[in-house]
Amino acid sequence: MADWNASIIAEFRAGGGRVGGMFEGADLVLLTTTGARSGVRRTSPLGVAREDGRLLVFGSNAGGDRHPDWYRNLLVHPRAEVETADGHGGVRTLAVRAEVLEGAERDAAYARQAARIPAYGDYQRGTTRVIPVVALHPLDLTTPDPARDRAIATQLLTVHADLRAQLARLRDGDGAATGEALAVHCLAFCDALGTHHAAEDAVFPAFDEGFPHLAPVLARLRAEHREVAAELTALRKATGEGGADLAGRLDALAARMEEHFAYEEEHLVPVLLGEAAGSEG
Repeated sequence: MADWNASIIAEFRAGGGRVGGMFEGADLVLLTTTGARSGVRRTSPLGVAREDGRLLVFGSNAGGDRHPDWYRNLLVHPRAEVETADGHGGVRTLAVRAEVLEGAERDAAYARQAARIPAYGDYQRGTTRVIPVVALHPLDLTTPDPARDRAIATQLLTVHADLRAQLARLRDGDGAATGEALAVHCLAFCDALGTHHAAEDAVFPAFDEGFPHLAPVLARLRAEHREVAAELTALRKATGEGGADLAGRLDALAARMEEHFAYEEEHLVPVLLGEAAGSEG
């Protein structure tokens, strides 16, 4: 199943949202969720219905008796990313918020999907569980919502604080984090920072639309994400090879990360809080 999913994902991305074979002509998206227990990001190709600005996905699991993992992940981590065709031969990534539909709303949405694609009716008849319907709401920063913006700012600062603390513990050799244990903690940190930047990359298109004056800031942040990704790749390699310069690489990454975080906090947080942001530079 993992290999099959990987081939669909690769074809989707290469084909601008189009795939062949049994899914030729189907409306698909790629949904990336955060593992409920592992915290690892997983991507799943899913059929989708587009209604009223929402993306509806269905936890059919081909009529199996177990909810799919991506649904279980969304119950714990409702913030996710969706890749969808951009209409110009490419793929764009959207930050989304998941909402599980309940009761009559769920039943009506599922009935509409079964009318469009009869296989969904077969899936429900083939299992005793109620197949979930999840509405994915793309983040829209063009509509004023101070509470939402404050929540985004708070989340950004919280994640930054956590990543700073993780890196500080690594550099200090916290507890047993030496030798082989240090390598394990380094890889975990690399994954956490990479996941954070991937999530931000999904959010930035909403910032493009909601705060067009931030274009130079967002361009710099995107470029820095690419640079940090290269540094994380080098750190992973050094970790795997037991490189003697691991401490030096951690020091360099700490300086680079702090510069990036400070710049982001200077320019994005004030805008989200309705304050005057610092000048770009």
